[in-house]
Amino acid sequence: MPCLTLDLTTSASILGTEPDALLRFIQHENIPGVLFFSERPQVSVFTLAHLLNTTPEVLINWLEDEALADLIEEVDEDEWHEGDEGRRVYESLVAEESA
Repeated sequence: MPCLTLDLTTSASILGTEPDALLRFIQHENIPGVLFFSERPQVSVFTLAHLLNTTPEVLINWLEDEALADLIEEVDEDEWHEGDEGRRVYESLVAEESA
C-alpha cells in the first residue's frame, strides 16, 4: 500500500524551505495532519496539498512527474549502442561477467 505521508526533509523540499524551519512552523501553527511517530514528523500529503493550496491529486501527480523526470535524467547520460555495435558491447559485458 502506498504511503500517504512524507518525511520532514522531503516535505520541506516540496514547500521550498529547510526541515528545521518547517518543524518550527508546524509546532508554532499546530498544523493538523502531522504525525510524530519518531523524532522527526511525517507530513500527510493532504496537509501538504492544503498548505500549497492545491488538491492531493494535483500534488501526487506532480510528485510522480518529478520522480519520472529524475529517472529519465539518470539514464539520459547512459551510453546508447545500436545494431551490431550494441550486440558487441553486450557480448563483451557478458564475457566479463563470466570470467
